[in-house]
Amino acid sequence: MKLVIGVDIGTTNIKVIACSAGRNTVYRAEIACETIQERPELSEQDPVAVLHSVNKLLKEVFLQIPAGEIAAVSFSAAMHSIIAMDGEGNHLTHAILWGDTRSYREEKELKASGEADRLYQRTGVPLHPSLPLCKIIWLKRNRPEIFDKTKKFISLKEYIFLKLFGVYVVDYAIAGATGMLNIHHLTWDEEALEAAGISSRYLSEVVPSIHAETVMLEPFRTELGLAKDIPFVIGSSDGCLANIGTGVLDETKAALTIGTSGAVRTTLKLPHVNAEPSLFCYAVSKDLYVKGGAVNNGAFTLQWLIEDIFKQPLSNEVYAGLLNDAASIPAGSEGLIFLPYLKGERAPVWNARAKGVLFGLNSLHEQRHMVKAVLEGVGYSLYDVFCEMAGSEKSIREIYVSGGFIKSRLWVQVIADIFNKTIVVTDAADASAIGAAHIGFCFLNISDGMQELSGEAAADQRFIPDRINHNIYMQCFLKYRSVYAALKNEFE
Repeated sequence: MKLVIGVDIGTTNIKVIACSAGRNTVYRAEIACETIQERPELSEQDPVAVLHSVNKLLKEVFLQIPAGEIAAVSFSAAMHSIIAMDGEGNHLTHAILWGDTRSYREEKELKASGEADRLYQRTGVPLHPSLPLCKIIWLKRNRPEIFDKTKKFISLKEYIFLKLFGVYVVDYAIAGATGMLNIHHLTWDEEALEAAGISSRYLSEVVPSIHAETVMLEPFRTELGLAKDIPFVIGSSDGCLANIGTGVLDETKAALTIGTSGAVRTTLKLPHVNAEPSLFCYAVSKDLYVKGGAVNNGAFTLQWLIEDIFKQPLSNEVYAGLLNDAASIPAGSEGLIFLPYLKGERAPVWNARAKGVLFGLNSLHEQRHMVKAVLEGVGYSLYDVFCEMAGSEKSIREIYVSGGFIKSRLWVQVIADIFNKTIVVTDAADASAIGAAHIGFCFLNISDGMQELSGEAAADQRFIPDRINHNIYMQCFLKYRSVYAALKNEFE
């Protein structure tokens, strides 16, 4: 049986799976990633530590699975990271992650000039401090001694390929996530480059998702114990690959992910950009695009509530106990509304200065109300994105979900009731890594299209919405929106 190794480089964990063409996962391992966050607006990772973790996991899988069974290794990665590199291939900065908002002023100036709207029509990506475009401008202004030494700006996945193979290459989706790729031509956009103050020589070569490198540099070949060349396929971004991993490959379905952050996405055959900059559109290939929106605050908000507010350890027992108590609270949390914007927000409000709010507290509210309100608040933020997908919403009947939140039946049912859609929990718990593996199988078939990915993930469970709860949630959702609108100017 031929297997493809899927590697998912996330901001919280790095995962490795071994997957067959029939979606059967025969091996899984993961390792935690440390994030450097000395203050709220700063979010970084050490790229050397990430490389070490990736290599450690790969070495383990190569020891566990016979070399003859491994046909390729393919990659998924979180979007919007950026590392400044010198001419010798050394990093001058840590990887600045999607959650880093230090370039807030640069984003605000671009919006005030009207340039943000023009760039959105060309790149398909709403302007936000998470974009490397804004971070490059910030570095030029605030770290000129670093900017002047920089020869390349790359993401964490590009860093892995540089160190393993000595090449600067980037896939369509990760390139799109910089805010500098033209979505219509899949080449670096001159207007975006001019806004960033750089030329294309500062960026990697843009390649298709099925692009592969095979000639590994000798030190890493030795470290990984490889006796023969194995193709390493560049793959795509974690969000795009979650769609593939769950079998969401057309506009009749949507994929919803809640991990540290969250997202709602659908899949198109052609690029589509809204009249207003509210949703992203990224290319997986020339005939497969992913449209939707990401939110900054997913399961992280529940972790924050339990550890930082309740001062309890986030053990399985504590987590299960709190969720079990929250299940007794009716829809709407008896008037308690949570705006989950602890790390600012991306879609659909695109406000890096937005803040978290517990609205409607009274003396009868308890811990269990707060837990339920957090689950609902994250659900409202994702439903807010879904409402922006108005063109596709009417045709979407099922939403395929993935991410750590699927371990909670309560949370999944809350999503079903808010969205008023059937929620399908698939066997693709590691959807992005599985999606990466299937890009690897596309490479092995040497195809430019993604028709091979038409198979769906097997459905483990279906959650049917409760219409009464949905009606309650729609009243709460209107209040959720109005609370944000009332406080928007105060967040500045």
